[in-house]
Amino acid sequence: MKSADVIEEKREETTAPAAEPSPEEVEAARLKRKRRARRRAIGRVIDRIFGFFLVTGILFGLGGLGLEYVLVKGPSPALKETFIMTMLETRRFSFISNIFLTEEEVEAIEASHEQEITEEQDLSLIQIPTEPVDPEVPGMDAYGLIDEDGDGVIYEDILGQGFVGYMITVLDPTRVFIGMPNGYGGIGLTLEEMCNKYGAIGGINGGGFVDKSGAGLGGQPQGLTIIDGVIYNEGYGYDSFAGFDADGILHVGYYNTEDVINMGIVSGVSFGPILIYNGEAANAATLASGVNPRTAIAQRADGAVIMLVIDGRQVHSIGAKYSDVVDILLDHGAVNACNMDGGSSTTMYYNGQYVNKCSSENGLARLLPNAFLFK
Repeated sequence: MKSADVIEEKREETTAPAAEPSPEEVEAARLKRKRRARRRAIGRVIDRIFGFFLVTGILFGLGGLGLEYVLVKGPSPALKETFIMTMLETRRFSFISNIFLTEEEVEAIEASHEQEITEEQDLSLIQIPTEPVDPEVPGMDAYGLIDEDGDGVIYEDILGQGFVGYMITVLDPTRVFIGMPNGYGGIGLTLEEMCNKYGAIGGINGGGFVDKSGAGLGGQPQGLTIIDGVIYNEGYGYDSFAGFDADGILHVGYYNTEDVINMGIVSGVSFGPILIYNGEAANAATLASGVNPRTAIAQRADGAVIMLVIDGRQVHSIGAKYSDVVDILLDHGAVNACNMDGGSSTTMYYNGQYVNKCSSENGLARLLPNAFLFK
């Protein structure tokens, strides 16, 4: 065959009409186009949702910044102070205070709330009775509360303006002690785990903890810590202290290691501030706090120990100020009281269940370095 004929034959082959696709191929192509269209439609919906949330987030962010500016720079000193203290008391959001205020301004606000106690604690105010208050009314205490089931523990719900709280009164102070995790400085335990470890009926969270990693492991207590007569931490951070001696007397104040040894403290932890001292509320500057979840330990004149927690940062309860806590405790006869770690640490456990609702992000109880427990 001549080369020209070969070229012509190849040209005819290339220009020959393609074979029509089979019905199966047509259907496969149609399904492919349909899937592609569906993916594009889903992508558009996702883009719109993402865009909506992005714009909404920006608007809320701008609105929040505007609100913060009004609170911080506005004409109301009380609102400014409440807002700033709420943020400073909140580990996750403490940085917000520095958006419109300098570091010096924030430090000045904190300094204005520093507490100083000069007088001695009057231990004579605590008189633990040896006889029933009223033999004709079994279980009635000195404040008219009745231990209906005879277990020496009285539980109460507390309802305040904008917050919900829970109170346990342990009539015999020698039943109260402090529990700790299995090892010092490692990983903490939840309050439930702490109660199970010691066979306790219930309790509340105690002092704060060192959290350099931000993981919230809760094993290393912050401040002077004494458990079962052993000093585990001679002081880090907090100076105010709440602890019991062998007679069940609650000591609150600003103590060093030598002080607590001389006072015979067998169990105690650090936090603060001191809320009630010798039957009197702390000064107004100390009690001018933010609104947050709260935990407090207190003692009445008859020695009964009051454990109080208040929910916060939630729809059912926004939280309380120190002054709210003091009002509740004074109404229930507290002579001495100290604020404990609050926020996401605030927890109360009683008779096999958590009483309050934890304000942590996941709603689960936080790992703790120690806790006030009772058997």
